Amino acid sequence: MNRLMKQFGVITIMAFALTGCGSNDFRTDGIEAVTVSESDGFGRFQDGDVSTFDEPEAIQVFEDMLREAEKIPGIANVVGPEYDLEVRFEDEETDRYYLWLNELNGESSLYDADDTDTAYLIPVDVTNRLIELLEAD
Repeated sequence: MNRLMKQFGVITIMAFALTGCGSNDFRTDGIEAVTVSESDGFGRFQDGDVSTFDEPEAIQVFEDMLREAEKIPGIANVVGPEYDLEVRFEDEETDRYYLWLNELNGESSLYDADDTDTAYLIPVDVTNRLIELLEAD
């Protein structure tokens, strides 16, 4: 699995370098909490073994992840996600994402659960902060 993730990372970086990048329109205002769980795959979100992050410092990490995620042009085709993320807003709306978290000092990938054909790269510094946050839980 680790080898597969490294291959995915190399392909993602190559696609990113060859085709350029774009920003995203993910909502980041008014986040109340983020729940994270190990994923069972596309189309399903875990109900058990969920960690909830609702402290301002933790929410800031997820806001930065969403704000700094850079769209990779083209259609993505990858193995199932590592994590399911559900972002709950103060107005009771929710957004869902799939996350592939690489090792320290590597970029990670994010997908909107409503658009799993489009990948987004998460910068190294934000990836490192996500790893620290999830490992501390």
